[in-house]
Amino acid sequence: MKKLLILTFAVLAFAACAKESSQQQPVQTDNTVAQAPAAYTLPAVLGGEDFVLEKENPSKPILVASMAGFCGYCKKMLPLIDEMAGKYKDKNVDIVIAFVDPANDKLKEIDVVKNAKNAKIHYNAAHFGQDMGVTGFPTMFFIGTNGETKKWIGADPAYIELMSATIDESLK
Repeated sequence: MKKLLILTFAVLAFAACAKESSQQQPVQTDNTVAQAPAAYTLPAVLGGEDFVLEKENPSKPILVASMAGFCGYCKKMLPLIDEMAGKYKDKNVDIVIAFVDPANDKLKEIDVVKNAKNAKIHYNAAHFGQDMGVTGFPTMFFIGTNGETKKWIGADPAYIELMSATIDESLK
């Protein structure tokens, strides 16, 4: 009986933790970023050119989504960001998915990565994420040509509209 009671308690505790962690609360912030290197070279996941990510006053606006290959929330946001990137394909803006993963072999096998058509997808962005203060995935950053930065944390599809509005404003 004692073992059954302990087992029941353990199952209930585990279920409560799983439920709590599955209800990620996205947070939008408008924080300045820490001082660190001004540029990062990110290798391409699916071939192509490396991307040089300018953190301070880039030549054109950049939206960077910091993600991790193991992150389920990132896998939900990636197609939405990729679709948004299609809207800006012929505009003077870079939309980059920057995976913190150090190697791209496993990333190449993720369906949402293989199916992405518009966003620039790169890896080995851990230093960028640390310097920018990434504390959870996905974290999206807008870096404007005038030094303006915005930051969105979490997998809220409503962020797509906010990020689009930010990009549109910067292109005016």
